[in-house]
Amino acid sequence: MADSTRTLDASAYYAELHGWNERTLLARIERAVQDGELVAGTDAAALTGLVQSVVHGLSVRASLGTAREDLLATAQLAHELICRQLTSPTT
Repeated sequence: MADSTRTLDASAYYAELHGWNERTLLARIERAVQDGELVAGTDAAALTGLVQSVVHGLSVRASLGTAREDLLATAQLAHELICRQLTSPTT
């Protein structure tokens, strides 16, 4: 690789990666709303922000040494709350 740690702009790379992840997640959520996987009227941008916030929060907690079981419990609760709020009873 031509770049070294001296020339690589890590923050720009991180911002680009974050933007790509966010756009990809937003597109998937929009498709889920269109396909009826999520209830009509779901705010795809807000849900994307929520999911990104949970993921980043879990990442920070993991880097601070939070136990894997605690991280999994938090992720499971977030998943359950999102599903309870945004999926139809028949899904």
